[in-house]
Amino acid sequence: MADIAKKIMKLDEKIGKLKERIKTDTAECEKLSEQKALLIYQSLCKQYSCEGQALADMIAREHEQAATSGADDEPVSDNSYADDDDEEEMLGQTSFFEKNDPYSD
Repeated sequence: MADIAKKIMKLDEKIGKLKERIKTDTAECEKLSEQKALLIYQSLCKQYSCEGQALADMIAREHEQAATSGADDEPVSDNSYADDDDEEEMLGQTSFFEKNDPYSD
């Protein structure tokens, strides 16, 4: 029984160390993520030659323009018919021959 208690204590110690390492690694990950976000922000500021609210406004305008220009464009397929009249007209044009059997005389 004492042997099992020692193993349990050792496992508890390992678990505690892992939890502590997880906390420190999480904190370091958050710090690195903040640094990355700052670098991305600086890159955008340099690319658009503005910063702060002006940058946020510019990005918002670009998103609005992209949304409105995308909504106006309707994809057109080569094989789609706009009118039923066009479809009916095309039905008779599937054959190049007048006869049902082009080889019969």
